[in-house]
Amino acid sequence: MNRFHTLCAGLLSAMLAFGVAAQAPATKAIGAPKGGGKLLSREELRACLTQQKELAVRRPPLEAERAQLDRERQELQQIDEALKTERASIEKLAQTATEIGARSKALSQQIADYNERTAKFESANMSGPTAERQRRLLDRERVELDKSTKALEADQAALGPAAEQKAKAFDARLAAREQAASEWNARNAKLTKNAQAYEIDQENWKMDCEG
Repeated sequence: MNRFHTLCAGLLSAMLAFGVAAQAPATKAIGAPKGGGKLLSREELRACLTQQKELAVRRPPLEAERAQLDRERQELQQIDEALKTERASIEKLAQTATEIGARSKALSQQIADYNERTAKFESANMSGPTAERQRRLLDRERVELDKSTKALEADQAALGPAAEQKAKAFDARLAAREQAASEWNARNAKLTKNAQAYEIDQENWKMDCEG
């Protein structure tokens, strides 16, 4: 179960905030210098216009990918909540299985002890009132052991298939969520890198071309 908490913490820490830079300035700002702005040559003006178009083309895919990742992050968070609820059920089944195991071990010891005492009683070949009382006690104990055995077998039968199937289904969903989170983190890291490169290029364009 520690792996589940680690996955949740890893996902949350990887969900980096993303902000794209302000939109590129209008074309009319190029070549019309403001106070203190530099004059551009024809070649420089052409290069600035080309860079501006490239920046305009690069921006929408970045924004679309960010929106898609945000949607997927919300879906992963919803899956996490569902897995938390299911994990509680799995833990309850595991606790029940542990209790049944302890009961089975204790019952096996009781049966072994009963068999040993019964064998000694039979080999002693006792008779009389005392022997009869011991026999009745052994008979009552055998009836109680039979009841305990049947109850234990019923609980084992009810738990076995349900616990195993539920645990396997949970493990499969957890593995799928882990894979999805890993892919999300990789795409998010790539997008963050591309967004940073875009912002740097835009800042360079502003310094070289704007105003």
